[in-house]
Amino acid sequence: MTLLPQIELRARCAQASDLSGLIFRMQITAGYKNPYGIFFPKTDSAGHTRLTAEEINGQFTDHWEEALMDYNGLIEDANELVTIRLWDPTPLREGYGELLAWPLFTHQRTRWQSRRDYLDYMASCRNDEFTFDGISVRLPETSLLYLSLGRAVAPKAV
Repeated sequence: MTLLPQIELRARCAQASDLSGLIFRMQITAGYKNPYGIFFPKTDSAGHTRLTAEEINGQFTDHWEEALMDYNGLIEDANELVTIRLWDPTPLREGYGELLAWPLFTHQRTRWQSRRDYLDYMASCRNDEFTFDGISVRLPETSLLYLSLGRAVAPKAV
């Protein structure tokens, strides 16, 4: 896969004006083991976020450092069809204590002072307030994506 200098997402939701704090995850398949999960930075209040090629490469490399036996394949050989979804923070929130024991990986250390800073950033997302079924796109054909979100329905009190 040839990476463009950046990929930009622009989320929209007819039922919400503030779309800040959302984290999208891009799934990239390379090799025959687990797919790579690449995170976009949180959206701004307009629902915009950008991910640079440098950031994609850095996160890709962190997967190897995190679990060498679980991943194989190079970004250059990755399938051009990727899937973008609203990331589910539930497993991180539920396993927060255990995840604190992990170190920051090489690329993460360029952005975060501590594992707690990284986990707090991820856990504080507003993803559970919205729904999005996901979209599959071909890179590098597409570098600007418009995503239509819905509001999550609050559970009824019993």
